[in-house]
Amino acid sequence: MQVLKNNGYKFIEFIETREEDITLYQPLRGSFAVLKSSGKYLMCYNTWREQWEVPAGHREVNETPKECAIRELYEETGQIVKDLDFKGLVKTQNISTGKVKYNPIYFAYINALQPFLRNTETSKICLWDLKEKIECVDEVDFAILNTLSIQYTNNVPK
Repeated sequence: MQVLKNNGYKFIEFIETREEDITLYQPLRGSFAVLKSSGKYLMCYNTWREQWEVPAGHREVNETPKECAIRELYEETGQIVKDLDFKGLVKTQNISTGKVKYNPIYFAYINALQPFLRNTETSKICLWDLKEKIECVDEVDFAILNTLSIQYTNNVPK
């Protein structure tokens, strides 16, 4: 059994929609960048929250959701991708306030990891198959990866 950590949000649902329709979902927040290589997902260890996470973060002024995902991926892991495919939105709810938010999910396959660039937020990265036991994992991120794994296993190469 994987140890999951809750950071004040619970996973509500994964919404399949077109990228051009995401502004219909409000409030729209920062983006997730999911990478898969050799059948495993890229995870980064967040030193502030002391847990494994999918690279993600807040959008900067005038930044598109996709630009946000590409930037956060690089800042947190050192991975450079030219493009990511939009997969949908994750709907989460703040456990304390009950407020809902929506985060775009972007995805890409890579052949191999590029060198990791250690930074103040991330101390290490790994490729994870969702089954191996690793230290504490964010429960929303785990739900996102499980959903993508189930929904897209038969549609794309492993």
